[in-house]
Amino acid sequence: IYEFDGSTLETVGTPFEGHTNLISGLALSFDDALLASASYDNTIKLWAFESRQLLASFHVQHVFRLVFSPNSHQLA
Repeated sequence: IYEFDGSTLETVGTPFEGHTNLISGLALSFDDALLASASYDNTIKLWAFESRQLLASFHVQHVFRLVFSPNSHQLA
């Protein structure tokens, strides 16, 4: 997963690496601290956005969309 600068379309920072198949969904927490990603590798991964550190990985089936709650304490 790559982050891009919206005005220059240049990549920013290092990529988020860990999924082994296509990404099906992304969600950024409202405080910009967490990134959640879902993949066809049947995992949801939770990342620290700034450091790109993988915080957790969950085995799931058929996840296509992700959304954080307004307080960023829940992921659906």
